[in-house]
Amino acid sequence: MPTDTTTHPRARDSRALSWIIPLALAAGGIYVGMRWHASFERWLVPASSRLAPTDPNAPSVSQGTPADAKKELWTCGMHPQVIQDHPGDCPICHMKLTPLAPANAPSHQPTSASASIVTIDPAIVQNMGVRTVPVASGVLSRHLRATATVVEPESARTDINLRVSGWIKTLHADTDGMTVRKGDPLFELSSPDLSLAIEEFIAARHTLDTPAPSDAASAATSLAAAAESRLKTLGLTPEQIEHFATLEHAPLTVTFVAPINAVVIEKASVYNGSSVTAGQLVLRLADRSTMWVDARVPQGSLRHIKQGQHAAIRVDALRHEPLEGVVVFIHPNLDGMTRTALVRVAVPNTDGQLRAGMFATAEFDAPSAAPAPIVPREAIIDTGDTQLVFVSAGKGRFEPRRVTTGDSGDAGMVQILSGITPGESVVASGQFLIDSESRLREAIAKFLSPDSTTPSPSKSPVVSVSPQPAATSPAAKHDAKAPPELVDRVLAEYLAISEPFGKEEPNTPAASVDALLDAIDALRSAAAGNDAARLIASARDATIAMQSQPIDKQRDLFKPVSAAIITIVDAMPPSNPAVADLYVANCPMAKADWLQRSESLSNPYYAEDMKECGSIVRRVGDNRNPGGTR
Repeated sequence: MPTDTTTHPRARDSRALSWIIPLALAAGGIYVGMRWHASFERWLVPASSRLAPTDPNAPSVSQGTPADAKKELWTCGMHPQVIQDHPGDCPICHMKLTPLAPANAPSHQPTSASASIVTIDPAIVQNMGVRTVPVASGVLSRHLRATATVVEPESARTDINLRVSGWIKTLHADTDGMTVRKGDPLFELSSPDLSLAIEEFIAARHTLDTPAPSDAASAATSLAAAAESRLKTLGLTPEQIEHFATLEHAPLTVTFVAPINAVVIEKASVYNGSSVTAGQLVLRLADRSTMWVDARVPQGSLRHIKQGQHAAIRVDALRHEPLEGVVVFIHPNLDGMTRTALVRVAVPNTDGQLRAGMFATAEFDAPSAAPAPIVPREAIIDTGDTQLVFVSAGKGRFEPRRVTTGDSGDAGMVQILSGITPGESVVASGQFLIDSESRLREAIAKFLSPDSTTPSPSKSPVVSVSPQPAATSPAAKHDAKAPPELVDRVLAEYLAISEPFGKEEPNTPAASVDALLDAIDALRSAAAGNDAARLIASARDATIAMQSQPIDKQRDLFKPVSAAIITIVDAMPPSNPAVADLYVANCPMAKADWLQRSESLSNPYYAEDMKECGSIVRRVGDNRNPGGTR
């Protein structure tokens, strides 16, 4: 039976109607939705969450971002001072920027109390080796020390001058430096004039002993007194004059004796038989029962020393208890070269052990007058114009506080005049790392506009906040200077730790950082400039944190050490042979840099695997990127 291929008209109308009805319903739904959109919004959305239609700042529904959302910032893992409001490449090393950690992004418009406080994870605080000490209140113990020299008292010198001409028959005190006692013979003088004066004295005394009328007796008495006075004028002692009165005739020679216990410090060119004249210096004696110790005191310490104050004298040549002395003189003028004043201390020398020319140290006890807050010297960050301390607020929170310092005392303690109160705790170790974090937070806060959560268009997209720009930017300018050989030593000791860490060897032993600390201390003593002091102190704090730690802990603590050493190498360049084939490498997983001698990566932050993780960033001293990602 043939099939009818013709469709019935009623069937075609039924299929068309089945399409028209859904289309009509859809169109009606769209109309109703547009018509009653406002009513549905009032029913479904609370009034407190709706924005006024007239608000020009109201975001569209399609934005899908809360009005108070924080703007995400981007930074470089190797150069944390680079902060941008959009992803991209680092302008220094050209590495990809990574999102800034939420802990580093401050909230918008912080309060004045929270703006200055730095919050760091307690685990990181422990890794940084942060140590806090309580602020004590008390009298500052202070001992002033000054280099000194033992000298002979000028007031104790006696010259033996002749008052009559003659010849020295015998010279008893014939050696410089010999000791004589009072009454010991110095020399025997033969002098016709002196013999004549003695004869006149003897004759006058005999006349005085002879009975005579009162007038003659009075004249004899006057004559004897005049003869005795003349002998005294010629230098004879009362004992010698009394002896001559018992003689019949004057002796051929007269013995001159020492008037004091003394040392012969100068002898003229006289010998046995030498001819001498009146007024000639024969001998110079010095009484050394008391010696002077002349100390050179800096001008800033003079106000703590008073005349009559006791002092302790330590002499290098005498290995016993310090000698006690009294300040007898403070010179009114300063030495133009050393800016020090002479402070003279009188010290008894009964045993004669003190000798002129000895080196000594004078110590003066000068405690502070009133109690005041005192902190360790290392707790103070001196920027040159101001002094800062970090006050611990607990739970990893630290507040930078500006202080006014006073005098320095013993055991490295410093008096604080204002800024902190007793009972608070200040950071005494690791404060330079906290200071770095504080400056980073401050830069991020400045980067954000004060009236918006988005960065201000007028601000530069790159913010430099690191206190150590040399490690991240070789082109940074510093006032740091140091001998290259000392920087070479620091670099060599650093590589002695880094290279074993970077080898693929199991059971790598923990590293000893003593040699690196010694090299850093030697560099600190010779470096010049405020930047040098800050950079070296940061390296030292980071290195100390590695002491007595297990190897896995040391690998993590080695990150700030590497950053600090890179800073020093860029700020105070080593010698050319030391930086030959020296590269800065970066590990994005460890978020840290390190120095190595080869372009073949040896990552020191991992134990046995991923030793080739990272990339060569640059050659030391060169801004170019010589390598690529390994």
